[in-house]
Amino acid sequence: MKKVKASLAMLGITAAAVTALLGVHAAKGSLPTERAARVETCQVTIGSVEQVLAVSGVVRYEMEYGAISPVTGVVEQVYVRQGDRVKAGQPLFRLNGDMQAMAVSAALAGQESLPEVIPDELASSQLQEAAATLECLTVRAAADGLVQQVSISPHGGVLAGSVAVALSGEEQSIQCSVVLRDAEKLTPGLQARIIKDDELLTMARVEEIAPAQVSTTTGQTVCQARLKPERAIDLPLGATVEVEVILHGQEDVPVLPLQAVSEHSTVWWVCDGRGYEIPAEVVMADEVCCWVNLPEGITVVCGGDEVTQGQRVKEMKP
Repeated sequence: MKKVKASLAMLGITAAAVTALLGVHAAKGSLPTERAARVETCQVTIGSVEQVLAVSGVVRYEMEYGAISPVTGVVEQVYVRQGDRVKAGQPLFRLNGDMQAMAVSAALAGQESLPEVIPDELASSQLQEAAATLECLTVRAAADGLVQQVSISPHGGVLAGSVAVALSGEEQSIQCSVVLRDAEKLTPGLQARIIKDDELLTMARVEEIAPAQVSTTTGQTVCQARLKPERAIDLPLGATVEVEVILHGQEDVPVLPLQAVSEHSTVWWVCDGRGYEIPAEVVMADEVCCWVNLPEGITVVCGGDEVTQGQRVKEMKP
């Protein structure tokens, strides 16, 4: 009987100890739980990656030349406008030839005295010269091509030797002045985008990179790169465009928003409601995205609270 009482006493002591221990654990469990970091997340997706060289370009044409006014005078008529296609020998403009016409008419009519506007000492050779001048007062296109600019107007004045109409062949090119360190990255055959006012006009290919020269305006060592557009663009000679030369490109590469990758080239991976920092090899990055060596479809943190290793996270909508 005494042994039974002793055993019951020990059981009571043990139960009291267990109860006390459970009470301690219960008290600890009543403390605030681990705070969950509120984060924005995104998924690794598959995209394309490219490295581009952005430069400024100028529209050029083959066989650029100017139709020159043969004499100083008044323009009688203009036959073309900017953008017109012309054939070799087609009239471009005609000058007023009243004085030359009067001289030739007087000579042909055998008049003893020429009109007062023609000097009396005008000799036969001068008459021949006047006739020749009259013949060339109509200026014609030297070859098939495009009218790039018309600098004259009917009944307006023009100086001898000045360019009245600028013309060219139809084949376009884009001329880019590229500093030497960037020109060394270029090779013939590279693709490029031709852009004007944020609009993609056409694609082009690098055809030629000229030897380096020192620019007289900037003092920099530059190379002239010539690009051939895939299709004609509706821009005049000398128009400026933006050029993006694609130096490197790769398809089917995992892509993330730039803010998802830390300065140590790591990402915070969300798994079972917790965040874990894992390395992510960055293939390439721009101002918006970066391309990484990570599996497609995993969820990563791209904003919100800072996370510590293994911390619980609560996903927010971006």
